Amino acid sequence: MQLNVIGEQQSALKDLLKELIDTHPTKLTKDQRHDLRDVYRQILLNVVYNSVRKVHTAIPRGTQSFQKASYWSSCGLTYKFTVPALDRLVEDGLIVQMKGVYNGPGGFSRLTRVFGTDKLAQRVDALKIAEAVDFGWDEDAAQVVLTDFPYKADTLSEDHPDVSRVTRINRFLKDHHWQQRGPIRVMYKKNPVYSGRVYTRFQNMPKELRAQMLIDGKETVELDYKSNHLMMLIAMLGQPLPDDPYLAIAEISECSRDQIKVFTTASLGADSEVKAFNSLKRKRFNKELFNKIKLAATSLYEGLPLFTGVGVMLQSLEGQIALEIMEAGANKGIVVLPVHDSFITTADNESWLWDQMAKQWANNVIDGAKTKVEKKSSR
Repeated sequence: MQLNVIGEQQSALKDLLKELIDTHPTKLTKDQRHDLRDVYRQILLNVVYNSVRKVHTAIPRGTQSFQKASYWSSCGLTYKFTVPALDRLVEDGLIVQMKGVYNGPGGFSRLTRVFGTDKLAQRVDALKIAEAVDFGWDEDAAQVVLTDFPYKADTLSEDHPDVSRVTRINRFLKDHHWQQRGPIRVMYKKNPVYSGRVYTRFQNMPKELRAQMLIDGKETVELDYKSNHLMMLIAMLGQPLPDDPYLAIAEISECSRDQIKVFTTASLGADSEVKAFNSLKRKRFNKELFNKIKLAATSLYEGLPLFTGVGVMLQSLEGQIALEIMEAGANKGIVVLPVHDSFITTADNESWLWDQMAKQWANNVIDGAKTKVEKKSSR
């Protein structure tokens, strides 16, 4: 992906880039120096950023991958300079690469995996560089993504509720900064009430790193809807909301809370009891344990729609709640970032976010219902 680095960490990277260009084994024109520097810059920023997160960077070495309008070309990489740059970085002990197949369909088969070395980390202060990385804003990112629909998302009008809201939210977010920043989008599958969650780039960050995330340089908090899907269903059944529905089922079934959570996730997501049980067998569930929890859940919450695939519909409701919270934030100049059933904002806006999460949940689920919101303990 195309990255930039902001703040004082630019100087360490500039020094390394200058050294690599000045000591290039062949003479370069002014334009070639500029192009090669850009390639080195993108490779190094991606490698540093990913290495800090203990994952590899995938980069192609085949000619087909760099054709005009390809993904790699859009990242500023060219075959002419990328392969020599990778080999030079290996020679200097700054990276390790595990080569993949050179030319595959679309240039994506078995990409070369690249890892940064300790030498690179020390040379550019990798931790500080990773914190200062700024992701380019994708102006052309789809606002709404439709999968397996009879029509395409680009046929939706600008005043479509999802399109217009996502557009307004992204217009506001573009002027703010956070790690792995990028526009949000809503993704549906098969029909408008399936899935519909809000997605954005930073959601892939490990929770330990997410806990350290800054918004516009300010410390953040993450608030979470407790047992969200189960709480939604209990409210819709007209029953009082418990402090912890998983724990309530655990006490009756004499099972652990973690077992109840795993069972509930599978049973709300599957559209048949057989599918739910088959998925739970991989989590060491036998028929006795499965039936014991099923009986406890359905006796405590009569009418609970297990094994109906209701989970994907609840994701759609979750997505609408997220959009309303984020839009309310944008209207007040407050950045709110979604992680499906939890939200991140700056610490000084924590109280506002508590109120909004309670308000929008009640507005969309059951008027007057008061769900449980909790602060992520890892922070």
